[in-house]
Amino acid sequence: MRILYLTHNVTWKGGGAFFRAYHQARHLVRRGHAVTVVSISPTARCRFRQLQVEGVTIVEAPDLLPGQARSGWDLWDAAQRIRRFRTGQFDLVHGLESRPVVALPALWFKRTWGVPVVLDWADWYGRGGTAAERSPRIRWFMEPVETFCEEFFHPRADACVAMGEPLAERAVRVGIPRERILNLLHGCDPEGLVPYPVDAARSRLAGLPNDAFVLGYVGVMRQTTAELLFPAFRLLRRRAGCPVKLVCAGNHKLKGFWDYVPADCAEDVIETGWISYEALNLYLSACDVTVLPFRRTIATDNIWPSKLNDYLAVGRPTVGTAMRILRPLFEQQEIGLLTADEPEAFAEGCLRLLHDPEGRRRMGENARRLAEGELSWPRLVDRLEQFYAGLLAEAKREP
Repeated sequence: MRILYLTHNVTWKGGGAFFRAYHQARHLVRRGHAVTVVSISPTARCRFRQLQVEGVTIVEAPDLLPGQARSGWDLWDAAQRIRRFRTGQFDLVHGLESRPVVALPALWFKRTWGVPVVLDWADWYGRGGTAAERSPRIRWFMEPVETFCEEFFHPRADACVAMGEPLAERAVRVGIPRERILNLLHGCDPEGLVPYPVDAARSRLAGLPNDAFVLGYVGVMRQTTAELLFPAFRLLRRRAGCPVKLVCAGNHKLKGFWDYVPADCAEDVIETGWISYEALNLYLSACDVTVLPFRRTIATDNIWPSKLNDYLAVGRPTVGTAMRILRPLFEQQEIGLLTADEPEAFAEGCLRLLHDPEGRRRMGENARRLAEGELSWPRLVDRLEQFYAGLLAEAKREP
């Protein structure tokens, strides 16, 4: 198969859709398929840039918008993608999400080339989702726009890949037949992220003594998360009976991050900023427990938190809030604890694992086993490849 992936993220640093496409693509390449991933260039406004990584062709599209606005809205970018790939050299197009730079080219290719088009549904932006958590001015404009993109474009594709049952249900509600929906969670990378012993990881990092209890959080942090995490961390420090550290790894994108950190906790919070994959592996391996401290909203309750896949891969137990999307997995697999979305309950969950080293070891082993098995990218791509094959076979049968 010759497959074209379209994403609305800046390459490497823009968000989860790029990594979802990239990991799927590299495993498809290993199976003999030719895969191109289109992302947004970090800076280019006029020219495309092309590179090869692990056999995947990555094409960076030019975009006129600045900074964080380079996230899928530029119609110039969409037009340039159509122009670049107008010759139709692909068998299938898979667009990740439904923003204009993804949906418009994908549906144009469907109409022009007559090839199957899949749209991924991995986030809940509109209809009370992530867009509703923004500032009032942005929310007033963006929520109806996000809702339109999700509910207008998805039904016009040939199929939908939904990240979790809540999004699969929403896809059905907007008119997509259930048999054309693949429920496919985000995958783990057990090759790229491997468990190091805690002591070995901490010996290579500054500020993490061996006698401390260390919590780890990765990636984007919203205001509501900070308002739960840091008060819970303060309570945990008071009750732990030992030093406690909190690692916030990666690009959290939270404006005024340190304003949310209590002054008496500041020296125990480590903010790494953007770090390499290798450094991420070390920081997560240096943790005793990883955390998902989300206030329950429409978005968090229904969206799979892909940072959990990194936690599983390094074999660490997770304390999270009892979101709908997580409850089935945590009930079936002993990989951590779920709590209410209040600081007191969350701190108590962390404290419970602090005093249960044998439980942490067992949960960590279960987490790694899950990352190597059911939630590994190779296992998920098996299902995705079969889904693609079915769509192509159906397309060939049509007159």
